[in-house]
Amino acid sequence: MHGPRSRVEMVSLLLALAPVCARAQQIVRASTMPPIELRVDAIDPRSSRSGTLQGGIGVNVPLGYYVRLELVGGVGVTRRDTLDHASGRVDALGRFLLDPFGESPWGLSIGGGMSVVFAGGARTHEYLVVVTDLEGPPLGAIVPALQVGLGGGVRAGIVLRGYHSGRR
Repeated sequence: MHGPRSRVEMVSLLLALAPVCARAQQIVRASTMPPIELRVDAIDPRSSRSGTLQGGIGVNVPLGYYVRLELVGGVGVTRRDTLDHASGRVDALGRFLLDPFGESPWGLSIGGGMSVVFAGGARTHEYLVVVTDLEGPPLGAIVPALQVGLGGGVRAGIVLRGYHSGRR
């Protein structure tokens, strides 16, 4: 059907969408902010002459029961040939949780994504990243985790995530 819709069609469309909009508003009101995480990462620590050490902050956005989108920003120091440079990075990682409901005290996840590293002035490097996480039992409102992977070299991070009851 071409041309403008009649008023009856528009009103019936609005009435049909009203329950969907009301439910969406309930979900938005009931949801909380995504869990925030604090972290310390060592990237490519081959020797005392090279490597990166950064502190970071990020969020874990649930994309369903089994998938989390992890957005992280970090700043720190990169050492190359005994010279220290200020550095920073931004990571966007997707993680698949093997125990999304926290039925076991220890949770494993695997994932990957992209990392952009800023080091030594205007130098920028982009890397594909693969990671695996091992989350420990909650300590109050905090869940400790260890993240290891590859991306710009070997990566290892200690992570403290906000705890939400009933899910990872």
